[in-house]
Amino acid sequence: MADKAAWRSREQQAQADFAHAIQQFRPYLEDLPEGPRALDAMTEALLRFGTCEIRMRRAARLRALDIDEPEAAALVESALAHHERGLAALPEVRSIAAALAARPPDDQELARWREASPAMLADWHEQLAGLDIGESDARHLARIMRECHEAVGADGLPGLSRHLTAQLDELERVRRSDDRGTREASFPWWKIVAAAAILGMTAYAVWVLIMSGAPWWNFFLVALVACVMMLLVAMGC
Repeated sequence: MADKAAWRSREQQAQADFAHAIQQFRPYLEDLPEGPRALDAMTEALLRFGTCEIRMRRAARLRALDIDEPEAAALVESALAHHERGLAALPEVRSIAAALAARPPDDQELARWREASPAMLADWHEQLAGLDIGESDARHLARIMRECHEAVGADGLPGLSRHLTAQLDELERVRRSDDRGTREASFPWWKIVAAAAILGMTAYAVWVLIMSGAPWWNFFLVALVACVMMLLVAMGC
């Protein structure tokens, strides 16, 4: 009984920590009417997916050890219900992609992004280098930021819209697959895709900071990497 209570406590703490981390970006999305709503929907979807995987893993451990089959069955049923609720939240996230598509940039805005992009990518690499992750995962996280920057650099916010839509399509695809994107790796693939979607959403905030001449976008990247790591490490596997 004490073990079950401790497990529940860890699950709740992981949820609370991730929700707090991702909601730090809310103020940067509020000038876009769809922004806060999309962020809430993304938070809901990822919390549901994470809860699903935390419960599925506990059920698998119980069954591997031949302990408490009724609890294991209840955990699986609950996990799959959370999974379906997560899928149901994803369509609302797409509202921000539609809004971004309607905001074509001018040449001056694109030039400012392209000028700032190399420094941001270098800073992102520095952040990743300080994390205790494997080289494959570091490459994945470097790649998804680079792809996001390339999409924005191509034609601004419409490019970001297409990139974010592609990430959401992939997230839905892998979560609907037989293993829900949890194939063996230090970080399951659905989390890498989810991290790419988070980067896509928050790239709009970085765009706004750069266009307004804000000198502190590097602090934003520190918060972003903390949020991504909260997703990768704490929210189920």
